[in-house]
Amino acid sequence: MESLTRHLAEATVYLGRQPIYGPNRDIRAYELLYRRAAGDTTARFRDADQASAEVMLKAFLEIGLPTVSPLQPVFINHTRALLSMAPILPPDRCVIEVLEDVAADPGTLDALRRLKSLHYRIALDDFVYSEAIVPMIALADYVKLDLQALGAGRFQEHLALLRRFDVGIIAEKVESEAEFRWCKKLGCALFQGYYLRRPEVLSGRRIPANRLSVISLLSECANLESSASMIAATIARDAPLTYGLLRLANSALHRRRSEIRSPAQAVMMLGIDFVSRWATLLVLAGNDDCPAGYLEAALQRARMAELIGPSFHCSAQEAYITGLLSTLDSVFNEPLAALVEPLPIDIRFKRALLEREGVLGAVLDCVLAYESAESTVGPEPAPEHLRKKFWDAAEYARNMVSQMTSAARS
Repeated sequence: MESLTRHLAEATVYLGRQPIYGPNRDIRAYELLYRRAAGDTTARFRDADQASAEVMLKAFLEIGLPTVSPLQPVFINHTRALLSMAPILPPDRCVIEVLEDVAADPGTLDALRRLKSLHYRIALDDFVYSEAIVPMIALADYVKLDLQALGAGRFQEHLALLRRFDVGIIAEKVESEAEFRWCKKLGCALFQGYYLRRPEVLSGRRIPANRLSVISLLSECANLESSASMIAATIARDAPLTYGLLRLANSALHRRRSEIRSPAQAVMMLGIDFVSRWATLLVLAGNDDCPAGYLEAALQRARMAELIGPSFHCSAQEAYITGLLSTLDSVFNEPLAALVEPLPIDIRFKRALLEREGVLGAVLDCVLAYESAESTVGPEPAPEHLRKKFWDAAEYARNMVSQMTSAARS
């Protein structure tokens, strides 16, 4: 348990951001940057697909757009692979920044046209002009010119070449007041560089995603015969996935007035396509912080709560979710209240989890008492009934983990 706690305590995520300024030095956007640690000043990664996927997850879910950029759009680097899928961020908040090594081949151009049809804006990063990429320029909204790499002469040449296109020029690597004024005089639309502001690092808490659970979720989403309830059932097998789904539903971009009573309701609200894109990002990001042993223990608690729920005259499904969410404090190594309070779940769940109130609180009390080998009082089921439900739940948890393992290997 000590090693698990230490492991989870290290699950802090970091994200870099650097402002992009207008001519009057007002912040117009932020470029989001991959960072592995608080002290990193550059992006260090082996897999560009994984790095970009992590940036999107951190921005949208783990740190959250209200913190990353409350009002301005964010520029996010996209590899060739990520261009093929729609981002989880909405188009009014996200600019697709195409990396310089992405070729202007038919596949890339088709992906960019599709993103444009979805109203996403396109930026070309570290741009160097060639006739081969003219079709890509025609689809772009912004072109980023590196002043230091190009030098003053080539920078002006590129500006002249780009005048026939309807694109805004972002002058990057602006390192002095003189350079800023010079680029502004040449008609650049936006500006970025250490002189204006260096990147800063934001931090948040990683939401672990067990690879077995994520692969099962992605497989379910890919099945054309899957319904929202089937997908929600897959998510409900894993506490971190359930928490992540509720965080998505509670984001500022998907806020609703009504409280959520189940993962199925959250899936219906977000849509299967959105959940599938989220699952794809989880796979690409490669997070595997939740040990399979924890997954089995969480499933066992949730299943036992579900099995004894009817004895307390409450919904078996709601008892299951209560048991599952009750494990979050050990997953994230944070107080349960700090994790549960922001969620848009029915107030009865919160009171059950935090105050042990109501029939759901009584169910949870009973399960926790049995797990701790404590005697129970009140109208709880008989000991032999609890014993049977406990071992039935243990068998269920083992079977579910076995099924997910088989799915991951297939």
